[in-house]
Formats: sequence, structure tokens, C-alpha cells
Amino acid sequence: MKRQEISDQHVTELSGADASGYWWYAVRQAHVEGLLRSALSGRPMDYLDLGCGAGGVLAALTASMTPRQSLGLDGTQQAVDIAVTRGLPARYADFRAPLELPFAPNAVTCLDVLEHLEDPVLALKHLREASSADAVLVLTVPAMPSLFSTWDEVCGHFRRYTPGLLREHLAAGGWRSTRVRHAFSYCVPPAWWQRRVTRAVQEMEFPPVSPWMNRLLTWAGALERGLGSPLPFGTSLVALACPAKG
Repeated sequence: MKRQEISDQHVTELSGADASGYWWYAVRQAHVEGLLRSALSGRPMDYLDLGCGAGGVLAALTASMTPRQSLGLDGTQQAVDIAVTRGLPARYADFRAPLELPFAPNAVTCLDVLEHLEDPVLALKHLREASSADAVLVLTVPAMPSLFSTWDEVCGHFRRYTPGLLREHLAAGGWRSTRVRHAFSYCVPPAWWQRRVTRAVQEMEFPPVSPWMNRLLTWAGALERGLGSPLPFGTSLVALACPAKG
């Protein structure tokens, strides 16, 4: 099976999970907000969400961190339309072209986006050119190339990342990585079992779970994040970067 374009149904499923308090989104959100608060150190925030999807993160961070300005960009028109109906400042953008922004953001999130891009370095270069000199960038990407499977192809992924590859792409795009760590280490055993042993094709990116399981998995993510010294594996990478000098 080859990489597929993201379907309208898939966008709708993602927007529903994003807005529902689903454990994976809640854990990722905690990682992202914690890094942004620490990196900004109280500075006023001009915020861009690159690859905003249906606007879940854009809405959450706008509510919790009250930026002076905020904008979401996405390369899927249906996702942008959903975000706009939610009252969010979102618009379509082609990440292969220079970004035309109404302000120079000093806080940028790019969450589970790079793996969908054939040329992520080009997108990172355009982002660097559009951002302020003191910008902070928080990224997440799927990790562990050994887990790459038909599930990734169905989701439209070109790759899964190692820490080294993510640092390489950031550096080539004009960014200096200051932190790259794994997350969702507790998801590795079931992911490995499903993709490498049973080889089952998961029909939904985020299958429904019971309320108690949702709470348990959210708690596990909070525990992992609170430990401060995570295991050297996980199904995602969470990174912090700033513009490279020169």
C-alpha cells in the first residue's frame, strides 16, 4: 500500500477527536503548553499554529495563554472550514510557498505536520523567514521508523522520525533545536504488537476508548511528562527550537 492523501472522512474524524478531550490530544497539549510557557518566560505572545487542522490546539492555546495575535494555517481546505465555523482565525496555506502573515509570530506550534510533507525542510525555511528573530517553535512528529506501517500510509505520512533526523531537518530549515525528546513511551508495546505482529490495519487514527480508559491514559501521559527524564523511545517526538543565528 502506498501513501494516501488525507480523506474528508479522516479530517472529520480527527476534528471530532481533537475537540472531545481525547487522551492523546490532552497529553500532547500539556507537553506543548508547558514548553511554550517555559520558553516565552512571560513575554507577550504572537501565535501561529502551522498545520492547525480543525483548530483544536489553536482554540486551546488562545484560551489558556491569551496571545495578542493568533492565526492558524492549514493545507487542507476542509479542516480550515471547520476551524472557521468554530470562530477561529484560520486560513488555507500552501506550505511549499512563502508564508504571507499579518504579523511575525514569536510563538509557533507545528504539531504532527512535518511527516505529511514531502519537503519538510522547505516548509521550515518558509516558517523561519516569516517568524520573528526571537521566536520559539514547538513541534511534534511520529517517532520510531521501525513502527512505520500501512497505518502511516493511510494517514498520509511520508516518514517517522528519529531524533537525529528531526534535528537534521530543523537545522537545514534554519532552526536550532534546543530539546528533542520522546513521548508516549507507554504506547510503544501495543503499537509494535499491532503493526509488527498482527499487522492489522487500524481503521481510525484515534479509536474510541471508554471514559475510564481515557482518564487512565491521560494520567499515564501526565506521569511520563512529570518524570523529567523520559525513556529513550516513544511513539512521538516533542521538540523545542529557535531560529538559528546567521
